[in-house]
Amino acid sequence: MKRKLICLLSLIVLAALLLGDDVTDKQKELEKIQRDLQAAELKAAQTESKKKQKESELQNTKQAKSQTDIELRRTQTEASEKLSDLSSVQRQLRVLGNSMEDLKILQNNQMVGLMRLERQNRSLRLVPRDQHILATMAAQTRIKLNELGDVQETLSAEEVLKNREFAQANSKYQKTYTTSKKLDYQVRNLESEKTRLSREQQQLQNQITKLRQDAAQLEALIAQLTAPSEGATPTYRFSSRTIAWPVRGKVIRSFGQETRSYGTSVVCNGIDIAIPEWTSVVAADRGEVVFAGTYGGQGKLVIIDHKNGFFTVYAYNNEIVTSVGAQVKKSQVIAKSGMTGSASVPSLHFELRKDGKAVNPMLYLE
Repeated sequence: MKRKLICLLSLIVLAALLLGDDVTDKQKELEKIQRDLQAAELKAAQTESKKKQKESELQNTKQAKSQTDIELRRTQTEASEKLSDLSSVQRQLRVLGNSMEDLKILQNNQMVGLMRLERQNRSLRLVPRDQHILATMAAQTRIKLNELGDVQETLSAEEVLKNREFAQANSKYQKTYTTSKKLDYQVRNLESEKTRLSREQQQLQNQITKLRQDAAQLEALIAQLTAPSEGATPTYRFSSRTIAWPVRGKVIRSFGQETRSYGTSVVCNGIDIAIPEWTSVVAADRGEVVFAGTYGGQGKLVIIDHKNGFFTVYAYNNEIVTSVGAQVKKSQVIAKSGMTGSASVPSLHFELRKDGKAVNPMLYLE
């Protein structure tokens, strides 16, 4: 009978140990899901903010593109008009040039004729009627050439002006055209980025939904596994009124909800204490080491079961100097601090768990 009783007690102890290990594993799994969920929610909020920013940029760029296209049509019309005015002046100059060339040829012929008549009639000492008429015609041709020269000078000055006006109008058109093309390129890029962010947002939302479902299922399982057995009520008492600080340093992240960029909020299950790497990390109170190893974003992690309903968690370490199953005393060194896992600065992440649920360690620390 005594032997049967001993076997029965052994089975009960073994079952309790297995249950404790199962609870620890499930709790760690839940913590990972919660971290993944917080990261996904933060990224989703950032993606939503980026999407809204891109939508605003897209709207502004489209508006700028529309205004630029209006300006482009105006400058194109103005440049076309200036080119037409310049072409008109240039045509007039060509016609005028041809007329002046004809008059110069005529004048040259008239001068040759006058010289021939003058030589022919010099010996006769006469001024024949034909020579007089030809001289009059030559004088009229010279007057006409002078008049056309004045007109040519005026048209040349106008050509310079029209050419300058066309150059300015065409420069405006070319600049506006370049701006329109750049805006068109920006619109295409922003629309592509908006589409990409929408896809990413949907993927993140699906991930968040799945993580929330996993977390809810795991929370229910942990609650079931950590439910106190009949006649085994936790004392919730430590070896003294308060627990020891695992390290001494500045608290750089507090327990509870924390507002981050883009107006998002995340929940911190413990506190982060800034401390130089390789600082000794001590047990907050006596207990049994139930986990000692590397665990995801927690880096090198130690978890102590204080056998009173409380667990303490020590993360981001560079080195662990204890092992699973070790019985540790209050203020005993269990690790060397570091910057492993998701730590962005040398620090220690410290949590206090009551029946598997995170509580504010600041309420218990010395």
